[in-house]
Formats: sequence, C-alpha cells, structure tokens
Amino acid sequence: MHSLPRLLLRPAVVTTAAMLLGAAPQDAPSRSGTDARARGVALHQKRDYTQAIAAFAEAIRLDPKDALAYYDRATSYAETHDLDKAVEDYDAAIKLDDRLALAYFGRGRVWAARGDFDKAIADYDKAVGVDPNDALARFARAQAKAAKGDLDTAIADYDEAIRLDPSRALPYLSRGDAWREKKDYDKAVADFNHAVRLNPRLADAFQARGSAYFALARYPEAVDDFTEAVGIDPQFTQAYRARGTTWFELSEYDKAVADYDKALALDPKDACACYGRGRARAQAGDNDKAAADYSKAIELTPGYADALAARGAVRVAQGRFAEADADLDKALTIDSRNAVAAIHRARLLAACPDDALRDGPRAIELADLACELVHGDSLHALQALAAAFAENDRFDEAVAWQSKALPLAKTSEDRTKAQTRLELYRNRQPLRDPAP
Repeated sequence: MHSLPRLLLRPAVVTTAAMLLGAAPQDAPSRSGTDARARGVALHQKRDYTQAIAAFAEAIRLDPKDALAYYDRATSYAETHDLDKAVEDYDAAIKLDDRLALAYFGRGRVWAARGDFDKAIADYDKAVGVDPNDALARFARAQAKAAKGDLDTAIADYDEAIRLDPSRALPYLSRGDAWREKKDYDKAVADFNHAVRLNPRLADAFQARGSAYFALARYPEAVDDFTEAVGIDPQFTQAYRARGTTWFELSEYDKAVADYDKALALDPKDACACYGRGRARAQAGDNDKAAADYSKAIELTPGYADALAARGAVRVAQGRFAEADADLDKALTIDSRNAVAAIHRARLLAACPDDALRDGPRAIELADLACELVHGDSLHALQALAAAFAENDRFDEAVAWQSKALPLAKTSEDRTKAQTRLELYRNRQPLRDPAP
C-alpha cells in the first residue's frame, strides 16, 4: 500500500509565456514577429505543437532577441518530448533575459522529467529568487525535493505554495503524500480531505486518502475511498489492487480476488496484483490457484521475495516439501529478514516428515528471527518456535511457547490445531507434517 510522493514533473499542458503574461514584453519585437508568436500560441493551445514550433521559429527569425519566443518554443518542444531542444531554447531565453522566471521554471521541469532533481531544484531556486510569490515554482521545487527524499524541506515548500495559492488541490495532495511517507497518517488524511474538497473528481486524492486509512487500519473507510477512486477513473489499476488488499484485511477473500482480477485485466503484468490474489486464494483454501498466482508474480518480477516465501508456504501445505525448501531458502537469500519465509522455513526444518529436510538447531535460529521480526505477536511465529524446540527434544520450552501462541488463535479451527499441538508437546512428541 505504500507509495512514493507524486511527481508532477511537468504540467499536462505547458503554458506559453503569452498565455501567462497576457501581453507582449516591454521591448516588443516587430509587429510581424509579434504576430508570428501569437500564431504559435494559438497553435500550441490547439496542441498542434509542430506548427507552433514553426511559428515560434519565425518569430525568432524576425527578432532574434525575443526571449519569450525562445521560451514559447521550448514549451512546445517539451510537449513533443524533444527535451534536448527544449533545454537549448530555455538556455537561449535565459541568456537573453536572466530575470525570466518562466524559463528557469520550464527548464527545471525538463531536468525533473529526466530525473536530475538537483538541477531542477537549482532552476526552481532561481525562479523563486526572481518571483518569491510564484506558488507553482515552489510547488515544483517541493516535488523535486520529495523525489529526492528531502521530505521536511519539501513540506516547507508545499506550505508556502499553499499559503500563496490555497485554491489548488494538488499541493494539498502532494503534501499529504509527504506526510504519508513520514508515516504521519493523521496529517496526511487532513491534507487529502482538503484536496477532495477542492476537487471532488480527483481520483488520486481518494486513492491516497484510502491508503492512509489503510495504514491506520480504518479499513471500511479505505474501501469507500478506493471505490470512489475507481468510480471516477474505472481504469485506475492501483485503486482496484489497493481495494483488493483492503478486502483481504477484512477477510473478504472473494471480493479481494474480484478486485485483483480487475487490476490484472487492466494490467496483466502487475506482479503485486498476482501476489495479492495468490494470498486471497490461499486464505480461501485454493492452494493450487494461489501457487499459480505466486509463480506468475515471480515470473513477472524475478527475485520477488514475498512471492517466493508465500509460494513456499503453500508448497508446505501441499506436501511438496522439497519445492518449499527451495522457495523459502531463495526468499531468505534475497531478503534475510523476510518474516514469512523465516516462519515457514523454521516450521519445515522442525516438522518436515522427510528426515533429510529437518534441522533442529537451524529451526530454532530461524524461528527466533521470525519472532523478533514480528515482535512476538504472531500465532505462526510462536508456533514455529515451539515446533523447533520440540524437534530439539526441549519439550518444556515447546509447551511454554505453544501456550503463549494459543491465545493468538482467532478462529475455532486455529484454536483446535493450536491445542492439539500443545497436547502433543506435553506428551513429549515433536510435530510432524503429514507425508504426501
């Protein structure tokens, strides 16, 4: 559910200088040059960027010192994704007029689009230096800082952008993302509330607020927000996936599978949706389909440790112990602190019916790690540790840990199984999984 702060690297429509300023500069070019630039602006507004570039080129030919014409042509180049030429024209505009904040801002957007956030911030600094009241430049600088992980300074810029122009939803949305990244979910929700009020059709704001509600374990509210998001944008893959994950937490496994199905229909290469659907299917008891989903997730993203761990757990349940052993070992090689892999690997080492796959001391080591990773608050981790002690003939400790695990069993089935294990250890017998 976690996401990085949004990166609005450049506006959906790059605004020309004439569109922003509404007038020709003081030292205007010749009338024919002005007319050529006006034609370029009109063509840009119609999204005919190729012809707009030609018109701006004519304006520059007629007046090579028209900084705004270079800026305007750069905006059209940016729209055609010819970023090298855009930078050249922004450079030319700045050379002619080093107080042209728009050109610094535009060039900063190009650097941001290329992932060079240090250069972007340097240009936004210059834009803000020329015009300290430019809310958009402060917002763009905040985006670049957030992309670098400088969340505190980004938030300060978002604050100022909002103070200068409190009417825009995106700064609230992005500042909320920064608070969410800092795990200050209440502040994140407050900002997302502002964004939703300012733009009730902003699907990203509902998606973001749903993610914050999810982090706060406010699952019904999260479902409502994800539902709003897909209602506004039925192609919003991430919102379907997030709602599926929320249904999973609510133990609504059929609904979770349905949402993951929708996400995968929109993006068949969404490895996270494959993994999520596998988890829901495993909880519903469909281990074969769960294993197939995990395998697809691993195919799409080789080295997906969580999917390997989950498939290993399913393989244990299927009695495919050698395959489980391989999956769990690989998951731990990729991520040595993967709690799911540690739990099920410890269980396999302690309880596998194949003598060659058991290793009591290693089982205790991994079960100890698992308990540390989940802070001792997991039925499966504590039961793995109890099974590991039993495999080492340390039955008093096995009884003690199984007794601690018993209150964590939530379902009647889990409680019955936990009690059966406790009796097994009291009778000084180790746990053994059924042979395939």
